[in-house]
Amino acid sequence: MKLLHVTNIISPHQIPLAKCLAELLGRENFRHATTMPMESERVKMGWDCSAQDPWIMRVNESAASLREYHRWWMEADVVLCGDRSLALMENRLGLGQLTFYMSERWWKPPLGMARLASPRFALMALRFRRLASCDYFHYLPIGHYAATDMQRWAGFRERSWLWGYFTAIPSSLPRSGLREGGLKIICAGRMLDWKRVDILIRGFEMLWRKDKTAQLTLIGDGPKRRSLEMLVQRLGLTEAVYFQSSLPMKEIWRRMYSSHVYVLPSNGYEGWGAVVNEAMTQECAVVSSMAAGSARTMIRHGENGLLFQPGDWRQLGELLYFLNINEPFRRRLANAGQQTVTGEWSPNVAAGRFLEVCNALLSRTFPPAYERGPMTSV
Repeated sequence: MKLLHVTNIISPHQIPLAKCLAELLGRENFRHATTMPMESERVKMGWDCSAQDPWIMRVNESAASLREYHRWWMEADVVLCGDRSLALMENRLGLGQLTFYMSERWWKPPLGMARLASPRFALMALRFRRLASCDYFHYLPIGHYAATDMQRWAGFRERSWLWGYFTAIPSSLPRSGLREGGLKIICAGRMLDWKRVDILIRGFEMLWRKDKTAQLTLIGDGPKRRSLEMLVQRLGLTEAVYFQSSLPMKEIWRRMYSSHVYVLPSNGYEGWGAVVNEAMTQECAVVSSMAAGSARTMIRHGENGLLFQPGDWRQLGELLYFLNINEPFRRRLANAGQQTVTGEWSPNVAAGRFLEVCNALLSRTFPPAYERGPMTSV
């Protein structure tokens, strides 16, 4: 099988999957194509764009790369594309070639389906919906919210398979030791309005009023940072809340490992939130807004993480306090989270399942049925 995997940029959320696909197929049968250069903002956030594997194709760098890219679109047995390259999709589908489109949710709040008010977007969406009626076209929704959004527009009846982002899994899994001192909470990411870090600060205040040994570390930069620093000052939390500028990803993982709880407070604009994968891998208990795609998809409340209603800082504060006074439960939660990401949501599992489904579709046999995790029929 020859497979072309298309994304917009070199991403730490895509490269681990690409490496697994290359290992399973062989480098001669696989290409990972990126269509755009890395954004400077991502580089500042610590994203590494230096990967030089021979199966990586940077389409924007030369005319020769662009020609090779178009050749792979026509010759590959399967294309897995995260780009809305509709003309290339139309050409493949017209020839009856298996093609997968993967995306985060289309109807993110606050706009939702009001995005269709844009004539340009509406024309694209109508063109896409026509393609979605083709039996050779399949959809990989990045999370359950993406699946629901697409069902409202294009259907993909019996051709929709649950997907996500798949972060690197270390060869030796981290094992957290016994907790010493107060509860250490961490959150990392761009400080934007929809990240709702203010909710985390207010929820943390509830915990801190009951236990002054608790600590909160906020890693990242962005337009909301100054107002968040002022909020910390107003609440009298300057000795318990620590701000840290953006760090390389491996350093963030180290900070996750040395913390007890990771909180993702984002609203529904958070299409996935790969920090959930990363925190689970580091055996850090995850508490997340249920509006985030990864949380809705990966977390089973009370089993491998905790969920709270988006924007409800009081509920978040209660959950943090519960974890603070229930150390055995916190450790079970953290361990179950690590088992979830390594056993169900690892790049190796996703790559293997994807190829199994592709082989079944290419040979016109029934694809395997998975109970949960990537490539579950949705």
